[in-house]
Amino acid sequence: MPSPALKLIVTHAGRASLVAPDHGGTVAVTVASIGVTATAFIPDPKQTALPGEIKRLTTFSGGATAADTVHITIRDLSTDSYSVRGIGLYLQDGTLFAVFGQATVLVEKSSQAGMLIAADTIFADIAADSLVFGDTNFQLNLATTDMPGIARLATDAETIAGNDARCTVTPKGLLATFNDRLGATAPTAFAKKLIAAAKDLDVRSLLGLKSAALKDEGAGNGLDADLLDGKEGAFYLSARTRYIPGQIIVYAGNTAPGGTLLCNGGAVSRATYADLFTAIGTIYGKGDGVTTFNLPKFAAGTTAVAADTAETVGITVAGAVMAHTHGGSIANGGVHAHGGSTGAAGAHGHSASSSAVGDHAHSAWTDQQGWHGHTGGTAWAGDHTHPQDSRTTYPGYGNNRVGYQGANQSWMQYDGGTTGAAGGHAHSFSTDGNGTHGHNVGIGGAGAHAHDITIGGIGDHAHTVTINAGGDHTHGLTINSTGGTVNLAAGVSMLFCIAY
Repeated sequence: MPSPALKLIVTHAGRASLVAPDHGGTVAVTVASIGVTATAFIPDPKQTALPGEIKRLTTFSGGATAADTVHITIRDLSTDSYSVRGIGLYLQDGTLFAVFGQATVLVEKSSQAGMLIAADTIFADIAADSLVFGDTNFQLNLATTDMPGIARLATDAETIAGNDARCTVTPKGLLATFNDRLGATAPTAFAKKLIAAAKDLDVRSLLGLKSAALKDEGAGNGLDADLLDGKEGAFYLSARTRYIPGQIIVYAGNTAPGGTLLCNGGAVSRATYADLFTAIGTIYGKGDGVTTFNLPKFAAGTTAVAADTAETVGITVAGAVMAHTHGGSIANGGVHAHGGSTGAAGAHGHSASSSAVGDHAHSAWTDQQGWHGHTGGTAWAGDHTHPQDSRTTYPGYGNNRVGYQGANQSWMQYDGGTTGAAGGHAHSFSTDGNGTHGHNVGIGGAGAHAHDITIGGIGDHAHTVTINAGGDHTHGLTINSTGGTVNLAAGVSMLFCIAY
């Protein structure tokens, strides 16, 4: 409901000011100032002054809004402090035209705040347009969200568009907006019930949703309406719903994502990873043979390859390079020779020595000559004789004999003589055969010794080396193998993981 208007009582003096000088009708009068009072009083047409008037304000504005109504706005931005219980409208000649008063405070003015009174005033027995609010220094502010003031009423079109923040929406404009958005008869009676529903259960009842939908207790409470294929919604957000057990995932992170295990050949529980065990069994290793089984193992740098039969799944292959050959040749050098020389070593000799071998002797022998004898002869001597001695031995007689041989020993007597001449002659002789024989030759030992060897220097010299030409020829080329024992593809290293 709108606020009640202030009913002003027009004084007798004010009513008289409205009469035309020729008494032929009424004239418009101008309100020049408005007085305010904190005194409670009962308005009386006989009043000519405002009781307990505090001050008169010239900062006001007003105008007729209906045949009997004037909208007045009064402002005081001074630092005065006072209460307002009544107001009086004064004409330019000082006549008190109309008054309003009440027992309660209409507004409080403090020194820290400005005062703004905006009110409709009703004149019960005069035309509102006969009042003119004259020349004042007060200009009304335009109302904003932060500043009080006046605002223009928005048209229906402006209200529907909703673009102007300076206009005030009217009930008529608001209805036009609802009709534009929801339809001329919206909301319907049914829509009103939905809008008025206080609980979601009421909404489901109005929409006709029955059975389990009316008992939604949320996920995890075993309600069939919350499940999809027997699973809660959270199940379909997990990694297990994106992969099947046994599926290999290549992952660019550095740890295995949720729902997967790193393919490192490790042994894992058959019970904990039952779905994975069902999928791959012991293809990659039986673990402890009872409670565990092994995951696939991808060695560094290796990758998965296609298996053409079930029997080859899980078997590691070394790989092979496509069959090929390497060709090579060495350019023909033509018939040529290589020359070389040694550097001069200066005048020098070489010395050497043999190791001592201890006292020793060397043996030797002559060749066998078979059975033989030796013949010979003496030189021709001419006619000659040979001297001859005769000897006579005597028992010992002293020691002064010729040929004495010791005391009491025998002695010999030598008597000289010659043979007769035999004429010039020579003698021949022969030796008896000694059979097949050889002669031993012995060399006496020289004691432990060694032998020094000295090679005389031949002066500063060098040696020339000549390498004979091999004729026009080529050389064979051997290319050795390199690399590892398996074939590894080039690429970026990533994790191989298996979904469980």
